Amino acid sequence: MINMKAEILQKNTPKGWQRVKLGDISDITNGKTNTQDAVADGEYPLFDRSVTIKRSNKYLFDKTAVILPGEGAEFVPRYYSGKFDLHQRVYAIFPGEVADPLYLFQYLYTNREVFARNAVGSTVKSLRLPIIQAVDVLLPPLTEQKNIAEILGVVDEQIQKTEEIITSTKKLKKGLEQQLFTRGIGHMKFKKTKIGEIPENWNVVTIRNSSIALIDGDRGVNYPKKDDFSADGYCLFLSAKNVSKNGFVFEETSFISKEKDAALRKGKLERGDIILTSRGTVGNIAYYHERVPFNNIRINSGMLIIRHGAQFDPLFLYKYLSGPQMAAKYLSMGSGSAQPQLPVGSLEQVEVPVPPISEQKKISQMISDVDEKIQVNQKLKFKLIQLKQGLMQDLLTGKKRTI
Repeated sequence: MINMKAEILQKNTPKGWQRVKLGDISDITNGKTNTQDAVADGEYPLFDRSVTIKRSNKYLFDKTAVILPGEGAEFVPRYYSGKFDLHQRVYAIFPGEVADPLYLFQYLYTNREVFARNAVGSTVKSLRLPIIQAVDVLLPPLTEQKNIAEILGVVDEQIQKTEEIITSTKKLKKGLEQQLFTRGIGHMKFKKTKIGEIPENWNVVTIRNSSIALIDGDRGVNYPKKDDFSADGYCLFLSAKNVSKNGFVFEETSFISKEKDAALRKGKLERGDIILTSRGTVGNIAYYHERVPFNNIRINSGMLIIRHGAQFDPLFLYKYLSGPQMAAKYLSMGSGSAQPQLPVGSLEQVEVPVPPISEQKKISQMISDVDEKIQVNQKLKFKLIQLKQGLMQDLLTGKKRTI
């Protein structure tokens, strides 16, 4: 289930609805099984407080229930119907005749913050049965409950289908990258190299011995101080928040003036540059393409600019350096525990395949097409989540009625 902003319980009870206690409309019981009793290939699901559903060879219940963890950092309900086993610190909520199970799940999931707020304990938060039983529930007539559950369920199904498309497309991308970066497009003859078999007409170079330039930021006396930054200005000065594992993020930005920018030497981006975080969070990477909405950008002292040079198509180099084959390398090259750093000398030893430029462009385009499909579905998922949030606010409070 998607993580959404919770708790929409209102003070006024809509006409025809009831405000009831959860314990008055359901039977609530905890399980008897320990996590160590789980078996890898068990026939039945075993619910404990973790997100991953474990397996069991026995079942305690054969009913429809809302499953609620009884301890932990989060108390996120889930819905299940059928035979299941239950951990001793997890509760099963069995709705009575006046409550539709799917409606009750949607209501409790949306208002789940009430569980976290009322949990007890300092180190490990836990829920006691009386706390759960005392939770308020807004209960429409049964027909309206079913209507609300059906509407929200349709949106949930669409969100789930979109998530599955995203997951399968990411899996496709990973396999495609592995194939394209080692086998290329349409090759029949291959040769062995230090990075494995590659097409005969490809080369392999280290970053040090290639056209690639590694450029760090200006760390001299003119490096910006706190008072030099502003909420808007001439030149965006990147922070660690702006470079993620998935590229640029511009939710929070800081700028320096044109005069301050002119006083700095190294570290100014050009279109086509790749930015790599090299201190603190190591290995986050972004590409300064034409659609990035800032014409003047500088890196901070914890980043490197990777400038492609004549041997590489910039997008190909970015796709290679941001791919799964490189993620583990960045981590393994990082030094220092308190403040991990990526030494430039180690990065210079990284070996990179060099296909002909025309093939580089084809490879990067093929990967970009898959990336575009992922992005389209991520945007769709976001819109569906927004739709679900709006529907929850309207339907689960009685603001809009379904009868």
